[in-house]
Amino acid sequence: MRLLIPTTDANGASAQLSGHFGRAPYYAVADTETGAVATVANPSVSHGHGECVPASDVFGEGGFDAVVCQGIGRGAVARLAQAGVPVFVHEGPDVASAVAAFRRRSLRVVGTDDSCSGSGSCGEHEHGQSGREGN
Repeated sequence: MRLLIPTTDANGASAQLSGHFGRAPYYAVADTETGAVATVANPSVSHGHGECVPASDVFGEGGFDAVVCQGIGRGAVARLAQAGVPVFVHEGPDVASAVAAFRRRSLRVVGTDDSCSGSGSCGEHEHGQSGREGN
C-alpha cells in the first residue's frame, strides 16, 4: 500500500507531518510493505483556497492508494473520494508514525471535524494570514 502523506520537509520517514494537505511544502509517498519513502515538492504550495493541483497531477494516476494527513479541505476530500482514495487522519509527528499507525490499523477515516472549509480554522489547527489555507 502506498500512502500519500503531506509533510513540512523532505526527510523521508523522519519528515514532519504538515497540518494542511494542500499547503504542505512536500508530499511523501510511503510504501507500507517495503518501507521506501519518496518525496516530491508540492507545486501549488501557495495556492488560493480550492485552487490546489490535485495530487494525482503531481504523482500521476495510481501513484498512491490512500492519504494520511492531519487536516484536509472538503474539496480535496470530495475529489479523493470520487477517485476511490480513502483519507485517514493521523495526529502523530512524522511519516514513520503515520505508517506505523496505518499498519496497526489505528487510523480513523477523515470526518467533518477534520476537513477544512476555509473558515479560518480546521479542527485543532489555525489557518494562515489570509484564512485561505484549507486543502
